[in-house]
Amino acid sequence: MDDRIKNVVFNEKEHTYWYQGKELHGITRAIGEMLKKKFPDNEVVQLATIYGHDVHHESEMWIKKGDEPSTNSGKWLVSYLEDFQKRNNITHFNAELLVSDFIGTASCIDIVARSEEGDYLFDIKTTSKFDREYCSLQLSVYKTLYESVYGRTVKGMFVLGTKSQRAFRIIEKPSTKVDKILAMNKA
Repeated sequence: MDDRIKNVVFNEKEHTYWYQGKELHGITRAIGEMLKKKFPDNEVVQLATIYGHDVHHESEMWIKKGDEPSTNSGKWLVSYLEDFQKRNNITHFNAELLVSDFIGTASCIDIVARSEEGDYLFDIKTTSKFDREYCSLQLSVYKTLYESVYGRTVKGMFVLGTKSQRAFRIIEKPSTKVDKILAMNKA
């Protein structure tokens, strides 16, 4: 493990990342620019963001404290993860695991499932539409940073769609696209 990750600070309230006094950037803006996507700031999006935060928090509290979720989405997530754990010999889960290149990018992976054979990365999406291109880029960046920081192998990547109650397997994007996103955050 790269011990520098212990010095990356995430300010949840402001949703900012810091390392040695320098602000690092998440990957949402860079992927949005690469795919020419705009993220509106209106009431509908704000309400969806609040709901998504609540579902993420429920999964995090289940992983960290064993708290049972109260939302249908949270209950589905826990059920899916418990089944996945049995089928894949998962030793434990981590929630909101920090990754970084320590130069321009930092982010939190929603869920990491660890096994002796390798690890699995999960991103939770509470939106009604699954955007495969966006999610593939996002998880490919996470995979690159995770393997670099933690020195472990990623066996698979999934998006957990709570609206459809479905897991979407993600195929890794080429390293040239990952490198471009990381370079955008260095600028």
